[in-house]
Amino acid sequence: MGHPLTLSIVTPSFNTGGYLAAAVQSVLDQDWPNLEFLVMDGGSTDGSLDILRSFGERVRWVSEKDQGQSDAINKGFARTSGDVLTWLNADDTLAPGAARAAMEYFAAHPDVALVYGGADYIDFRGNLIGPCVHIEPFSLHRLIHYSDYIVQPAAFFRRSALAKVGGIDPSLNWAMDYDLWLRLARRYKVAYLPRKLANFRWLKDNKTATGGEARLDEIDRVLAKYGQGSPAFVRLERVNLRVQEARLALRHRKVGQALSQFARANALLLSSPRAMWSMCRPTTWKIIWTGQVLRARAGKEHAAAAASSLRQENANA
Repeated sequence: MGHPLTLSIVTPSFNTGGYLAAAVQSVLDQDWPNLEFLVMDGGSTDGSLDILRSFGERVRWVSEKDQGQSDAINKGFARTSGDVLTWLNADDTLAPGAARAAMEYFAAHPDVALVYGGADYIDFRGNLIGPCVHIEPFSLHRLIHYSDYIVQPAAFFRRSALAKVGGIDPSLNWAMDYDLWLRLARRYKVAYLPRKLANFRWLKDNKTATGGEARLDEIDRVLAKYGQGSPAFVRLERVNLRVQEARLALRHRKVGQALSQFARANALLLSSPRAMWSMCRPTTWKIIWTGQVLRARAGKEHAAAAASSLRQENANA
């Protein structure tokens, strides 16, 4: 028999002190014995370093300037030695038993290079919102042509495979995980593990929520590298952005501008048969509804938190 598989987890972090302790603790609570953990801090000034120090020798960390999230992840992987890798953003958490579940699967399936599982959405307090409804069993066709349905903190991959496909692309700001899944899946076997492995924290100001057109443009550039057009769900996101702009215009009684945006939305939808077909699936509407609810909920929660903070400041004045 070969040696027991080792796992390295890297957490890129920069001024995320409000969530960092929960992420770190979720890794320390894992029961896989051969686990190496490293936090790559980008030079935080918000108290993150004090949080890391509070864990003592249980957590290894580095604080230095980097060129962004992808650069920090690559540097972290280079400083670790595990057979299997993942990164856990400082605002997400691993589910109990996630590491063991993934590593036992790798041990039993040596031909698999990437394993991913289910995940839940949590709010800024860490409370459960609900399941990540867009996750689905693996299909390369759907990954390329429809959407990135792999939730990053619930995904683990072999170091050897990462080295063969060239690591994380440091030029990408939003789609570095999607790009990696595509490169791995086009060359190696991917498996879906139908159990919860992580929690994705939905925040009003996280990168996924605030990326807008720039995020969608980056995804399209990633797909263009493989000679593919815009995935169906990216097209649907663009349609939704046009519809939201049209509604905003109507609220300001700019009827002509609203009609123009509705026309653009309609043209975008009609230009993509896959997007139109997706609209016929109940699952798509569930995903759309969940996204709208999450955005509205995050906005209300942060507004309430800001109001509470303001009241506290006034009371202390």
